Amino acid sequence: MRHYVAVIAISLLCGSAIAKTQAPTYTFIAPPRQGPAAAQAIYGKIAEFLTQATNTPITFRYINNWLTYTENVRTNKADIYFDGPSFIGWRISHWHDRAAVALSGNLNFVVVAKADNHAVSRIKDLIGRGICAFSPPNLGTLTLDSWFPNPARRPYTVVIHNFAEGVHNIITGKCVAAIEPVPIYKQMAAKFPGAIHVIYKASPLPNQGFSISSRVPPALQEKIIAALLSPAGLAATKPLRDMFGHKSLVAVTDSAYLPDRKLLDVMVGF
Repeated sequence: MRHYVAVIAISLLCGSAIAKTQAPTYTFIAPPRQGPAAAQAIYGKIAEFLTQATNTPITFRYINNWLTYTENVRTNKADIYFDGPSFIGWRISHWHDRAAVALSGNLNFVVVAKADNHAVSRIKDLIGRGICAFSPPNLGTLTLDSWFPNPARRPYTVVIHNFAEGVHNIITGKCVAAIEPVPIYKQMAAKFPGAIHVIYKASPLPNQGFSISSRVPPALQEKIIAALLSPAGLAATKPLRDMFGHKSLVAVTDSAYLPDRKLLDVMVGF
């Protein structure tokens, strides 16, 4: 009996020691822009690469809707994120997360209107009028809302599901203006020559990127950053970069993203 008790005690001690030495699993999430299979092919591949590169378990967790995603951001439930500057800046401010690596270049938005609509030539002309935009927390929509701090003096949103739809709606009169990424605007302006024009150009925003929770040990943070910026990291992130049309990744700092923390002020809970 004493021998049996001793064996159990040793087993419990060994099990406890093993549990203490096992590396924790870190969670990686990204916005719900794709179905689960497509997301796994893009982000799951990155998580697998980071697991191998850092010798630490990193798992991609798929989230299928924006409500759940924003709740995960608000409560800082993940350890590694890939998302836009509003979320990154907010987490830096509230949870002391770290901006790590981003797509090269900036995000540039313009507000466009129908070329022959002379009633809309300035941002303030949009007050009380319909503007085509995505539902928040789309970055373009958050940027637009930040220009109208008084809720009683704002345009109202005509919800679209892709940027090309916004231009079509301007031409057909369903909205008076739309906020568009510059590359999309250029494509649509070429497709409909003389039909639309820019009435406002927004200040450039830092690009989408990876940020890391303060829960992740500093040494592991450095390993993740080095891995993403390595040649092997460029290969692992190619589907992601191709999706957004960017050739490279760059190291970034908190100071580049912190000013954008206030873009989420219009969202409930932030």
